[in-house]
Amino acid sequence: MTEDNEDLVPVFVPALITLLVSAEDNKGSPLDYDEVIEIRDSGACIMMEAKDVAAMAESRGYADIDPENCWYDWQMARRELGRKPDIDPGVSMVQIKSSDPEFQETIKEAKNSLDQFRKMLPQNGDSMYEAMVKMKFTDGEASSFMWLFNVRMSGDKFVAELFEVPEYFTAFNVGDTFEVSPDELVDWSVNLDGTLYGGYSIRYQRAQLPEHEKEAFDNYVGVKHYAD
Repeated sequence: MTEDNEDLVPVFVPALITLLVSAEDNKGSPLDYDEVIEIRDSGACIMMEAKDVAAMAESRGYADIDPENCWYDWQMARRELGRKPDIDPGVSMVQIKSSDPEFQETIKEAKNSLDQFRKMLPQNGDSMYEAMVKMKFTDGEASSFMWLFNVRMSGDKFVAELFEVPEYFTAFNVGDTFEVSPDELVDWSVNLDGTLYGGYSIRYQRAQLPEHEKEAFDNYVGVKHYAD
């Protein structure tokens, strides 16, 4: 799950769905996850403004697969094309612009509720595995908001570890530890036996999904109940 603050959108030429259809036809059987990602990563793309992307989709007669959500979108496209066997697409990820006013509101909520978060963390400075904080990372021209887990307090800051890093980030690795100041923090969450406290950006992402996809999203993030 990622948020992107760039106005430019990558557009595959030829379309990513065309590349995947051709690769699957040549293989003679369904592409696996690694093959889909490899095709996505090796495809040629140009950066275009969103309005121009919409115009291209209209001229093509279809919208291309979202590269950030390509496994899910590819399986949905295979279903529409009647390709067999049917494969579980997993969970659809929602792409969010950080300039979205509603997303900005989630950051305010997170910062305004930091006292609640601090009270839930061990007061002796030990780490809490179930606690997470989110901050923005930049690597060259790429930037992304990423979650860190195993949080502990250090003065007014939080110390936590990266547990997931996008493949296009080379300067950071899973397990890297960072100090996160209240100014840098954009969200916090604590998941206690399936009950989620905080996680305002997670709640926002869920709200953007159609009703039939929300249960799969909850299962993916491990949430059974969203605390008030």
